[in-house]
Order: sequence, then C-alpha cells, then structure tokens
Amino acid sequence: MQRNFAAFILTHGRANNVKTYGNLRKHGYTGKIYLVVDDEDGQQEQYEAMYPGEVVLFSKAEAANGFDEGDNFSDMRAVVYARNAIWGLASSLGVTHFVELDDDYSNFYYRIDEDGFYGNWWARCDWLFSAMCDYLDETPFATIA
Repeated sequence: MQRNFAAFILTHGRANNVKTYGNLRKHGYTGKIYLVVDDEDGQQEQYEAMYPGEVVLFSKAEAANGFDEGDNFSDMRAVVYARNAIWGLASSLGVTHFVELDDDYSNFYYRIDEDGFYGNWWARCDWLFSAMCDYLDETPFATIA
C-alpha cells in the first residue's frame, strides 16, 4: 500500500488464538499489523514472543482519562479503551491511515458483487484497504466506520 497504513488488531487474553492475524495474511494483506494489548493482560509476554515487533501496549487507566467511559462498573472490561488508545498509538508509530479489527475475524468477504448479487466472495485485503483509504482521502470525513 502507498500510504503509511496499518491494521490494528485489538486483543485481550487470546495470545494463542488471534484468528484475525492469519486471516488477514490469507486474504492477501501484505502491510503492517499491530496487536493492541492492554497493561492488564497477563499474556503480554506470550504476545511478544509470538508476534515480535508487532505488539503495542497501552495503559487502560491512561486511556480512560481521555473520555467519558459511560460505565457504572469498575472492572474496565470493555474494548472502548483500546479503540480510543489506537489514535495515540498510530500517531506514535507514524501511521496515518489504519483499520481497527477485533481478534476473532474468520474471513473477509464481499457480500454483494458489482451486479447486485448476494454471495460470499473473498476480499483481497490490500485492495480493499487501499480503496477505503482512497475514499477517506477524497471526502471531508476524518473517520469512516
């Protein structure tokens, strides 16, 4: 990909079962991948051993200071901390364009083809992410979900 793009995979407690990583590669993604792991995950060392140079750590407590959690509980058991921390992580890594993915994606498919037919067609992730970045760059939007 031409841009400084990365795929961020948000994960917690699944060092041995990050399905999304392998499936990105299976679907032709050749770019950078970072696993986003919080400081409360007891498997940090396992992630780092399995994905050397591709693990980025963040503090849940620091991330919580940047937004209203909207949470009445105190266990911080939500992905919102990682989702919000990625902006700072991307900036510190020099990443200008990124996609946030959960750790359990089994495949990447198109559901409708160019003729409007429904089905399952394998997505080529390099092309897909590049097209998404083109769209983002050509619109006034800062984020597309």
